[in-house]
Amino acid sequence: MRFAGRENHEPEVSLSPENQTKLADKLNRMARFPGCQFIISTHSPFMPGTLQAKIYDIDSGELEAVKWTELKNVRYFYRFFEKHRKEFEG
Repeated sequence: MRFAGRENHEPEVSLSPENQTKLADKLNRMARFPGCQFIISTHSPFMPGTLQAKIYDIDSGELEAVKWTELKNVRYFYRFFEKHRKEFEG
């Protein structure tokens, strides 16, 4: 996130998943104001799943919008939790 003259960073990096989604909800509300725009770089699987925004996977080499479920990092989390599904169900 960039604030007038400050460096970009991942705003959610020190937040729990719950607070990452709360932050994304607040960004969704703020982005509705005229002239308000956010450019966010993240490794979080929760931010893009909550944001009502266009998502670009800059690692893909293509400048096309993608679904958040297509992001490599999100797919990794999905496979990890699928592998351990029985531990959650039992």
